Amino acid sequence: MSRDNWDIPEVFRRAMEEAGWEGNKGEGGEGNDGGKPRPPFPNRPQSPRGSRRGWWIFAILFLLFISINWIVGVYTDWLWFSELNYQNVWLTRWSYQFFSFVAFFIITFLILWGNWQLARRRAIKATPPFNPKFLQISGVKWILTGIALFLSFGFASSIAVRWDEFLLFLNRVPFGTNDPIFNRDISFYLFELPVYEALQQWLVSLLLLATLGVLAIYAVNNVLDIQRGKWRPWESAVLRQHVALLAGIILLLWASGNMFEIFNLNYSARGVVFGASYTDVNASLYALYGQIAFMALAALVMFFNVFRLSLRPLLVAGGLWLLTTIIVGGIYPALLQRYEVEPNELVRETPYIQYNIDFTRLGFNLDKIETRQFEQVDPLSQSDLAANSEVLNNIRLWDYRPLNDTYTQLQALRPYYVFGEVDIDRYEIDGQIRQVMLATRELDKSKLPSLSWVNEKLEFTHGYGIVMNPVDRFTADGQPEFFIKNLPPESEIPQEVTRPEIYYGEFTNDEVFVGSDRDEFSYPSGNENVYSSYEGTGGVPLDTFLKRLAFAVRLGDTNVLLSDEINTQTRIQIHRQIQERVRMITPFLELDSDPYIVLTDEGNLIWVQDAFTYSRRFPYATPDAQTNINYIRNAVKITIDAYNGTVNYYIADEQDPIIQSYSNAFPGLFKPFSAMPENLQNHLRYPEDLFNIQTQQYLRYHMTDVRVFFNQEDVWQIPQEVFEGNQQPMEAYYVIMPLPGESESEYLLIQPFNPTGKDNMIAWMAVRNDPANYGELVVYELPKQELVFGPLQVESRIDQEPDISQQFSLWDQGGSNVIRGNLLVIPLNDSFLYVEPVYLRADTSALPELKRVIVATDTRIAMGTSLDGALSALLLETPGDIEVVEEDGEITAVEPTTPVETAPLDATVEELISAADAHFEAAQTAQRNGDWATYGAELNALEETLNRLVELTGNTP
Repeated sequence: MSRDNWDIPEVFRRAMEEAGWEGNKGEGGEGNDGGKPRPPFPNRPQSPRGSRRGWWIFAILFLLFISINWIVGVYTDWLWFSELNYQNVWLTRWSYQFFSFVAFFIITFLILWGNWQLARRRAIKATPPFNPKFLQISGVKWILTGIALFLSFGFASSIAVRWDEFLLFLNRVPFGTNDPIFNRDISFYLFELPVYEALQQWLVSLLLLATLGVLAIYAVNNVLDIQRGKWRPWESAVLRQHVALLAGIILLLWASGNMFEIFNLNYSARGVVFGASYTDVNASLYALYGQIAFMALAALVMFFNVFRLSLRPLLVAGGLWLLTTIIVGGIYPALLQRYEVEPNELVRETPYIQYNIDFTRLGFNLDKIETRQFEQVDPLSQSDLAANSEVLNNIRLWDYRPLNDTYTQLQALRPYYVFGEVDIDRYEIDGQIRQVMLATRELDKSKLPSLSWVNEKLEFTHGYGIVMNPVDRFTADGQPEFFIKNLPPESEIPQEVTRPEIYYGEFTNDEVFVGSDRDEFSYPSGNENVYSSYEGTGGVPLDTFLKRLAFAVRLGDTNVLLSDEINTQTRIQIHRQIQERVRMITPFLELDSDPYIVLTDEGNLIWVQDAFTYSRRFPYATPDAQTNINYIRNAVKITIDAYNGTVNYYIADEQDPIIQSYSNAFPGLFKPFSAMPENLQNHLRYPEDLFNIQTQQYLRYHMTDVRVFFNQEDVWQIPQEVFEGNQQPMEAYYVIMPLPGESESEYLLIQPFNPTGKDNMIAWMAVRNDPANYGELVVYELPKQELVFGPLQVESRIDQEPDISQQFSLWDQGGSNVIRGNLLVIPLNDSFLYVEPVYLRADTSALPELKRVIVATDTRIAMGTSLDGALSALLLETPGDIEVVEEDGEITAVEPTTPVETAPLDATVEELISAADAHFEAAQTAQRNGDWATYGAELNALEETLNRLVELTGNTP
């Protein structure tokens, strides 16, 4: 039968004709032009060269159109970085991103396009003369090129996002410590291994895709044979050679992945602790060696198949690899763990537990903690109070959570003002260090009376001023005594706010135009508003039409071009939210969740933002349960000017290899810590986020003895406290006090600890914040043979105190909610003072009021309307009492006044009435004099006298 009569589907017939195949009808037969294939479509008109040029022009214009947003984004980012004088940082980041993308794009395209074009050409040459050459069809080459370009874009994008890892790799510095198993410097795990693994996985995926494309190309070229069931790809030499070469390379890359898995044993979770265990080192390690060897052998066999088909050796190598994986990598480790390790776990795992302890402490900087003994706990005495007047003056009675509501009710002043989280800091006021609480007054534009474009972008551009109050003082109405308040800011202290405008803050999430022809709203004053015009340097000047056009396109806002009030002096301020601003410059730094505002000596407002370097690749270090990081340093302190938006970076930990590497990559970005102004250094705080991570790790890793750690004999926990009726983990808190055994007070961040399953206190940690000792961690361990009440035990004792419990019940029944603030544990000499503020918030009001202060020792609890009153009640009945009084806002200890005289036991009704009048007058006099101890004593005597009068008369007097 003639091949002309084959029942070939129409689509195949057309493809065959386009490929130039007319069928073989014999020499000189009809349709045979001398054995030469007839040109396809001989009568088809050729496309003019001009039409092709038109298509190219159209394609270029189309690319420009779809890239316009990217071009505008690059240009406006450059302007923004230039305004901050960080254009070199932008160029470095952009060059790493761009050249990473370009390099990997080219590599991907060459691998995909090169393999596919090679497969196409080889397949065409190998096609029998009687088969249609589909791959010669017009456009197939361009289709393959288009697919390769598209996939190259995706593959390059997927790996180029790891530009920061390449940056660290090229600028890495040694850590100076080697891992205990493979003796590699830790920098290998932090900087090199992540890059090697990323490249290996990327290449394997890429080559697999290339191989699938090669198979598809050969299959397309043999559609006819596939249809007839006669295609045997393993018999095709060109296919075998090509696929065998690619498969061999893939197997070698797979073997390199097993090699990286050897180093990843340092992150094993198999054993009793994180890191390589006895079984990993003595079983899994050898399994990986075997897998590498047999995988490499399989690769060599695959390369042999390039020259000669031989599947049996490949099956043997694959079988050996599989047996190694199952037996040496699976069964043997399980048997070793069950019958060798578990019966002798402590003996076998001792060195690996020690590695885990050492490297976890190193990763979280716990190895720098100084442990001190709190030798004995004595009852709190009057002399303890007398020796710690400065501490008593700085005990924080205001809890930041209800205080935020109080600020909003008393100092927001307009609906569109909002306060962020209340910050805690210390300032030198009249020669004394005072702990204060403060917050910035920012704009919430969603609450503006009119949400017009002019209002949002030109007029309401900034917040205004701060509110500040001492932590320990409040009025008779339960409201804070403000140091700084109102609009414009009114200061009761020497520190003045001379630049109160807040253009850059925590809630400034939009862009604004400053320095325009429209005056900017500053603050309300009575029935009128006060306006101003921006005088700073923050923002990109819109001094050319091109800049206005670029930002109009970027924002998608034609008003930028149409507004007559935007002039050549106008600046556009973008990325005004301070954390977003920092992340735009240094996205590789992790930020603390609580930036805080500082009022400088010059009256400016400066934000301080803590930043961390971190890693999840630190060998043998147990990761933090919430963040999964196992290395962290408070490496950088960042300041942001609230008016100008200026951002400065200061290295706070010069020993950190990660920040050293970034500093090498970005010369001039990070300044030495000594370059920070001294008045800012005096306000630095140790970041609570870092402190919380360290305290969580220290709950177990204070145990350095392997046996104790293995048995978990001394695990600690964070105490519980009561807030708004619910138990929650106790938060760390700032105090001003001297460390036990030292004389100078300093700013500390404190966290008590309990034994696991117990509520008594067993230790407490403090981190020092003042510049001379910044970042030093100290732990005081309490005597284990003595009971020291923990926070929750004190909370329970408060609940069980009849008078206090009765008062709480009365308030709750009277339409008010009782809010119990932070319970603070204050070490005083060899004793502890427990302090808890009590707030009332009416059901119909959002204004919490500080109404009572509860104080406690190991034996007594008292509640008063002020701290000094509560302390007086706490120690009043002690013989030889020293009374605590408040004068001009300062708490001091003084010798007691004349003891209160009471009526004799056989007093008559008239004598009791006279005594009651005398006690009342004495209490009023003491109140006017600020003698709160006498005031409390006279009230107690008055109450006792009235009770005796009731007993005698049977009536309420």
